[in-house]
Amino acid sequence: MGPQPVSALQTICRARDTMLRCPHFSFNGPGAMSIQSVLPALLRLWCCTLLCATASANAADQPVLRWCMDHFPGFHEFHHNSRLPVGPSVEMMQELASRAGFSLQMSGKTPASRCLKQLADGEADLMTNLLYSPKRVDSLVFIRFASRHPDRLYLAAADPRRITALPQLSSLSIVTVRGFGLHPTLQQVVDALPAKQKQQVQSTDTALQMVAKGRVDATLLPPTQVSQIYRQQPELASQLREVAFTSDNVVPQDVYLGLSRHITDPAIEASIRSSLQQMKQDGTLARIFGNKILD
Repeated sequence: MGPQPVSALQTICRARDTMLRCPHFSFNGPGAMSIQSVLPALLRLWCCTLLCATASANAADQPVLRWCMDHFPGFHEFHHNSRLPVGPSVEMMQELASRAGFSLQMSGKTPASRCLKQLADGEADLMTNLLYSPKRVDSLVFIRFASRHPDRLYLAAADPRRITALPQLSSLSIVTVRGFGLHPTLQQVVDALPAKQKQQVQSTDTALQMVAKGRVDATLLPPTQVSQIYRQQPELASQLREVAFTSDNVVPQDVYLGLSRHITDPAIEASIRSSLQQMKQDGTLARIFGNKILD
């Protein structure tokens, strides 16, 4: 890691410490300074000490929320062997923590299914970019912050089948990503498939690779994630084709931040909701995500 940015308060505190160590900052002995000459410096020292003490107390009072992070291409992801996540979701959560008054602790790369279990068990506090699930309301509080483009179907480029309607999915073998929710209309279709026609894998990349290599017929994925992988692997884009469903039943979905119900302080939830609303109103969310999310 490179050097960390130094805050204004850190600069002030360092200046204060330098003043205290100064051998000439004395009122005794030869060359001692008069009280009138050092009064401005004393006042600055007092202000610095007060600011540092206040900042330390505020930081100590802030709750720490543990963000369990899966690998979500285009939103938050881990490049190569890096332990540091990047992406617009990271920027959003850092801004949210600053506004809502909590310290953010980010996990390493963790499968989504394990993150959900950690939230349910109280071992983590929050996740982002979740779809609503009635199965998880007992363990999570869902806080909406945007909506997303609905899932699309991805077939091998050489596959001659023309898929135009949802009922045609019943003839396909389909792979989905474990822990990722599908659009409810699409989820009903997948749930109705025989077990031999469906399987799950750990990542979006793996699902796309399986389709490209002919191991399954198709996959259902959010287009924003696929676009990010295409940018990283342009050769994969030439091996696949996309089908967008025009049915009125396949519409944009709400996207949520999920809080563990093990968080017992209601002020935390209220502050997060209020801060997200402010970020939406002042254009912060639109600036961070661009066209990756909808209102």
